[in-house]
Amino acid sequence: MDISKKQSILNESLALFATHGFAHVSISMIAKQAKVTKSLIFHHFENKEKLWEEVKEQFFKTYAENQMDLFEAEKDPIELIRKSMQFYFEFVKKNPLIPRFFAYAHLENDEKCGQLDKPLMERGSELIRQAQQNGLMRKDFNPVVLVMNFITVINQYFIAECHFKHWDKNLYGEPESFIKDFIEITIQGIKP
Repeated sequence: MDISKKQSILNESLALFATHGFAHVSISMIAKQAKVTKSLIFHHFENKEKLWEEVKEQFFKTYAENQMDLFEAEKDPIELIRKSMQFYFEFVKKNPLIPRFFAYAHLENDEKCGQLDKPLMERGSELIRQAQQNGLMRKDFNPVVLVMNFITVINQYFIAECHFKHWDKNLYGEPESFIKDFIEITIQGIKP
């Protein structure tokens, strides 16, 4: 299946931005990697900043839409946390450049990232607070910290493999075991 030149530009931009960050990637580098002309990149995206924004939006949107659907479909809050963690893990596993890309965005103080995930955080926090009020989760933790915890750990699992694989040879040989253990530890920690 042939992908469009625009999608090829987005894919190659993600790879370059995830490897070098925004500041160290040029339109020339992207054009060479995507096998297109610089003028075609400018035609589709106007400038590097708009290309950066579209890369963020496109790859985040894929995750966000599915997570919002999960918020509406899963009525059990504990299962919602479990499924959200598993879904995020699978998403990053299929898109390993995503956490590296967003790590660069955070290192470069890109505040627009917070705008992208704000609706997810608001809805997720609301559902967690409801579960806390109904006695289904401990009341003594901030819902944002729970979400930050699982996103950070999962991102680090993929970003820092070169470091963590030395701690346990099976950690990366059995990723399903890692996420199962992490989910269970988290779930036990939030139950009343």
